[in-house]
Amino acid sequence: MKASDPGRRRGVLVISPGGPGVSNIDAPATYAAGRLGTLAVDHDLIGFDPRGVGYSDKIKCDWEDPSPAASAKGKPPTTSPEGKAKAAFAETAAYNKRCAAKDPAFVRQLTTTNIARDVDSIRAALGESKINFYGVSYGTAVGVNYRSLFDNRVNAMWVDSVMPPVIDLATMDATTDALNEKNFDAFVLWLARHDTEYHFGTTDAMVRRTIFTLRAELRRKPREVDENTVLDDEWVSRLLGAGREDWISSARDLATVREGGVPLSVRPAPQPAKGFGFDETLGGLNLIQYQAIFCNEGVGGRDFEQMWAAAQARKAAFPATGGYFERSGWCGEWPWPARPWKPVRGTSPLQLSGHIDEGVTPYAWAVDTWKAVGGTLLTVQDNAHGSLRRLPCAVKVIDFFRTGRTAAGACPGTR
Repeated sequence: MKASDPGRRRGVLVISPGGPGVSNIDAPATYAAGRLGTLAVDHDLIGFDPRGVGYSDKIKCDWEDPSPAASAKGKPPTTSPEGKAKAAFAETAAYNKRCAAKDPAFVRQLTTTNIARDVDSIRAALGESKINFYGVSYGTAVGVNYRSLFDNRVNAMWVDSVMPPVIDLATMDATTDALNEKNFDAFVLWLARHDTEYHFGTTDAMVRRTIFTLRAELRRKPREVDENTVLDDEWVSRLLGAGREDWISSARDLATVREGGVPLSVRPAPQPAKGFGFDETLGGLNLIQYQAIFCNEGVGGRDFEQMWAAAQARKAAFPATGGYFERSGWCGEWPWPARPWKPVRGTSPLQLSGHIDEGVTPYAWAVDTWKAVGGTLLTVQDNAHGSLRRLPCAVKVIDFFRTGRTAAGACPGTR
């Protein structure tokens, strides 16, 4: 999307709003319509589909194996938590092995480092000596890797809701579990104050006892809502780690299930949107690209016994939420060893922003990346993933790209 005022044009702003596994090509239109839209006056806004997704080269591989042998095999019954986890790990491993074998050379080169090199190819194709870059979530990894490789080709870069400086799946799980347990402690106090509505108890101890009793019951006797939804102990634990914005719905669902009802939280998946008149729809997840991005460069996730031991340690440390959010199992049967990112401290202008209570990319990851690569860190006081572009303090982003002024300290968010 070319700058609307060519006479004031300051260069290009490459936007990488997230992923992996999803299309990003519609980013210019999306961002021009929001609070950052004023940057479209004096910047060309550039969106792109990373290799492996959307309109870029890719392969497709469905989760379900369509072969007759796989259909006949079915899923073995499991009775213990370890058996259930082992079956899930084996299912992921089978997917990884089957899909990587479709085109091993292509899958092997699906890396964030290569996507960063693709960004530089875009820069060169546009005839620019330097680019500006705005990344969110996984897009921050693309940006940080680009700056590590091509520091002298960055005019200015802002990354919001930041990924960790390297991918260590077990460490990422532990950080997430710690945040979820913190959310649970606050949720318990909130439930005690709202006992007249949800009837979990009037004290911290009473609420915990009621919730853990329900979870133990669902562990012994899971309830099947439909072929895709089972209410079990893991379902409870996922609700317990929710952020403040989900406490009312979590409390309602837990109370409904405690009384034998069906929760309201089962919703149909949204339909992907059409885009730009190309020959297929935007949206949807390319799962094999998602797996490849984490497994080609991520440490861990390949050994079940190691994963299970780490999960049990997290469950002991975080009894309400620990051990259930297992990125650690994503890379079973991945056919290649990890080649981790190599973050490098640079000198080009870099601004990071982390959201103090968010759970998708925890604030601790922003701190770790800031320590690893430098720049200036802004703390956004909310729990909303990637919300900066929707907040009043998006003016700081605009000011940064126009003047180079960085922003330390804190910024009010949305609660």
